[in-house]
Amino acid sequence: MARLFRNTILTLVCIAVQGLSCHDATAQSNPGTWALKAGGDRMTIGSFRDSYTSLGFNAFTLELDFATGGKTGDGSFASGYGYPILGVGLTYNTLSDVKFRSKNGHYSDMITAYGTISRDLLRTKRLGFGYNIQLGLSYSSGYYDAQTNSANWFFSSPVLLYAGGGGHLTWIVSPRLDLEAGIMVKHNSSARLAYPNGGLNYWGGGLSARYRFSSSRPPRANVFKTQAVRNLEKGWSYELYAGGGVHACAAEWRALVKTVPRDELSTSLLRKWPMASLSFDAIYRTGGRFALGATVDGFWNSNTERLEWADRILYSEEEVEASKGYSPLSAGIGLVQEVFYRNAALYVQEGIYLYRHMGIRGDHGPLYERTGIRYYPPSLSPFFISVCIKAHKFKADYLDFTLGIRL
Repeated sequence: MARLFRNTILTLVCIAVQGLSCHDATAQSNPGTWALKAGGDRMTIGSFRDSYTSLGFNAFTLELDFATGGKTGDGSFASGYGYPILGVGLTYNTLSDVKFRSKNGHYSDMITAYGTISRDLLRTKRLGFGYNIQLGLSYSSGYYDAQTNSANWFFSSPVLLYAGGGGHLTWIVSPRLDLEAGIMVKHNSSARLAYPNGGLNYWGGGLSARYRFSSSRPPRANVFKTQAVRNLEKGWSYELYAGGGVHACAAEWRALVKTVPRDELSTSLLRKWPMASLSFDAIYRTGGRFALGATVDGFWNSNTERLEWADRILYSEEEVEASKGYSPLSAGIGLVQEVFYRNAALYVQEGIYLYRHMGIRGDHGPLYERTGIRYYPPSLSPFFISVCIKAHKFKADYLDFTLGIRL
C-alpha cells in the first residue's frame, strides 16, 4: 500500500509535468482575485492497516487562495495553465483518533502548513474539474520512542515533510462563491532525517467552500484547447550544481536493535551522516513551460564504514566478503525534466548508477530518483537554488539542498 501511495503521488506529479494546458480560446479579461477557503475531510489510514484497531480521523482546513489573472491568450504562465489557483493553508488532523493495536503505540493530533496549486482541466460557467498538489511541513508530538511509543515506527521526528495530491469537482454558485467536493491522498515522513521512517499514508475526501473577495467569476477552461507560453528563452542550457544533506541509516538502526539492550535503545544513538552531490545537466528548453535533458551525477556518502559495521552484525562473514565492498563515492547518469511556472520549476529525474559499492544493506538496486523544486531568482542570475528528495524505489534516501549556476 505504501508503494501504491508513492506511485499515486508520482502519477499526480507527472500530470503536472505533462502540463495539460487548458483555457477557452475566446479572449477574456481576468484581473485575478483573493479568496478564502474552508472545509473538512474524513480521512483513513491507507497502509499497514493491520497495525490499528481504528483507522479514521478528521481533517479541518483553512486556506488563503489567489486565483491568477491576466488576459486569455496573452501567452502568460497563468493563461498557459488555465488560470490555476495558488494558495497557502493550514490543516488540523485529529490523528489521535487513530488507535494502535499495540498498547505501546499512539499518535497525537497533527497540524500541517502547506503551499498548493489547484488547476482545472475543464471549467464551464457553473462547473469545474481538476487536480490539486500540496507540499509543506507537518508537526506532531506523537512520534516514535523505543520505550513509550515503539509501535509507531512510521515517523520518528516531530517535524515531517508533507506531500498530497487529489482531484476536485467545483460548483461555481456565484461570482463570489464556490462549493467543492474533493478526494486527497497524503503522505508524511521524516525523509530519512530521522529513523525509523516507515511513512504515514492516508486518504479521504470531503467538502469545502471558497469565498472570493471580489465578484470575478473564473474564466472557462478546456483541456483540449491549449495555449503556449510565449517569449521565453529557447535552446540548450547547461547547469552545474552541488548539494548536501544528512541521512539516518536504516542498517545502523537494525544493528543497534540487535546489539543494544531494549531498555537502553533510543533514536539518539543514531548518527546523522552528511551526504553530498555534484551534478551537471544538459537541458533543452522548448521556449515554453518545459525542459528536457540528461544529467551526470556524483554522490558522496560518509557512512560506508558504519554500513560495513552493520552488515557484519546482520549477516555472516561470508556474505559480507561476497558483497561488492564499500566505497563512499557513487556515480550515475539520468534523464531529467523541468516544468516551469515563472521562475520556479518542478524537477524530476530518473537515474541509473554506473558505479556504487555500498555493501549488502546499502545496495538498493541500480536505479535512483530525484524530485524537487528549483528557483531561478532573476536578481541572482545565473545562480539558482533547489531542494529535492533523492530516493531509491520511491523510498527516501536524503533531502538534498543544492546551489547551482547556469553556464
